Amino acid sequence: MSSCNVRVGDYVVIQRQCYTKLHKVTQKSMASLGKDQLELDTIIGKPFWTTYKMEGKGKRLFKLVECDGAESLAEQLIKDVTSGTDNRNILDDNASQSLSKDEIVGLRDSGLSGQEIVGQLIENSKTFHDKTEYAQKKYLLKKEKKYFEYVTIRKPTLRLVSQIMFRQDPAKIMWLRMDTISQITTAAGIHTQGTYIVYESGCQGLSVASMLNYLGEDGNLIHIHPGNIPQKQAVLAMNFDPQHISKLISVNVYSLLRMLFQENKCEDDEPDEPAKDVIEGQRDHMNDGEEGNINNPPCIEYPLVTTNSSSLNKTCHSPINVAESNSNKRKQNPSCEENIAKKPRWEQETEKAARLLRNRKVDGLVIVAREYPASIVTALLPFLAVSRPIVVYSSVREPLLDLYLTLKSRGDVVGLRLTETWLRSHQVLPDRSHPDILMSGSGGYMLTGTLVQRRDTSII
Repeated sequence: MSSCNVRVGDYVVIQRQCYTKLHKVTQKSMASLGKDQLELDTIIGKPFWTTYKMEGKGKRLFKLVECDGAESLAEQLIKDVTSGTDNRNILDDNASQSLSKDEIVGLRDSGLSGQEIVGQLIENSKTFHDKTEYAQKKYLLKKEKKYFEYVTIRKPTLRLVSQIMFRQDPAKIMWLRMDTISQITTAAGIHTQGTYIVYESGCQGLSVASMLNYLGEDGNLIHIHPGNIPQKQAVLAMNFDPQHISKLISVNVYSLLRMLFQENKCEDDEPDEPAKDVIEGQRDHMNDGEEGNINNPPCIEYPLVTTNSSSLNKTCHSPINVAESNSNKRKQNPSCEENIAKKPRWEQETEKAARLLRNRKVDGLVIVAREYPASIVTALLPFLAVSRPIVVYSSVREPLLDLYLTLKSRGDVVGLRLTETWLRSHQVLPDRSHPDILMSGSGGYMLTGTLVQRRDTSII
C-alpha cells in the first residue's frame, strides 16, 4: 500500500477548481499553474486531500498555507449585493470598469487576495448592480476562475491520470479515454492472481498502469514493448509501492522472442513465420532509431542470450555480435568485475519473462499499439491459454478489420467483436442540464475475442 501522506518523490495531482495537474514532488520543488508559481515545501508529510490557500510571496509567487476548506468568492460577494430586473439598460461599450488594466495588474502584484481584488472590481464597475442575479453570478464565477486562491493536493488515481494525459495531448496516448480503458480491462478479465501479456507502444504506459492496478500478490504482468526503453509515465504517476512494481516485467519484444525461440526451437533453421515477421520488424525499427540517434549503445539494441554453439553459428551475421563482443571486452577488463557478476537489467527481465512463459500460459493478451497488429497478435497467441480473452485496441478501424479477417480464418478464435467506444459527458445544473459542447469524437476501436482449442479435422 502506498502512503497516505505526501513524500519526496511521489506524484501528486494539484487541483484548482476543475483544473488538475500532475506534478512530482521534490525538495524545494515549484509547480506552475498558468502564470502562477507555487512553492510545494509545505505539502511534504501532509495527508492527501489537504486544501491550501495561496498566499502571495512575490510577483506571481505563492506559498501554500493549510486551511480548513476552500471558500467560494461568488457566494461571499453576492450576499449583500442588489441586482436589477433585466439587462436592457446596460450598454456593452467596454467602459463600465473604471480601473485600467495596469491598475488591476498592480492590485495582484501588490499581494491582495482574490476576494479583495474581485471586490475592487465590483466597486469600480458601473453596471454590476444593474445586472440580473444570474448575470452577476456568471460574472463572479468568471472572475473566481481567474483569482481563485485555493488548491487541493489529491492522490493520483487511474481516472485522474488518464484525464490529465488526455487533456494535454490525446494523440500521445492514442486517444485512449478512461471509458475505453475500463472496457479493455473488463474484456481482458483481469483478476488479482492472473498472469497477463500487454503489448503497448505509444500510450505512455496507461494501459500497463490500468492492468497493474488490479493485480494482487500472485499476479504477474509482462509488458512487451518495441525499442530499448518502455514508456512508464502513467505507471510512475500511480505511486505503486516496490512490492507492486515487482509484478511488472518490461521486456523488449525482439529480445523475448529471440530467447524463447532459441531455447525452444534451437534445432530448427528458422523460427515461425509470425514471430520472424515481428523480429524482423523490430530489427528495422531499431535500425531506424540508430540512424536518428548515434548515441544509442549497440549492446542494448540487439540483446541475445546464446544457448549453444549451433545457435551462435546461425546468428554470426547478426548485429547482435556487437553486443557479445562488447560483453567479452568487459569480461577481459579486470576493472569491470561488477559487470561480470551482475547481468544487465534488461537481460534479467527478459530471462524472468521467458521462464514465466515456459512454465505456464497467460490468462489474457492485450495489444495497444501504433503498429500494424496482425503479426504481433499472431506471434503472441501461442503463449495464451485456451478459453482466455484477447483484446486489441487501435485508434483507427482499418487495421482491426484486417486482423478480424485473419483471426476469423484461423478457426481457433471465436466471439470476435469489433466495437467503437463513445462517451458523452453532461453538465448537470438546476435548469441548465445539457450535454457538453466540447467533447472528443471517438475513443478508438477495440477488437475482442476468445482463444479456443482448434478442432482436429482429420478425425471427422
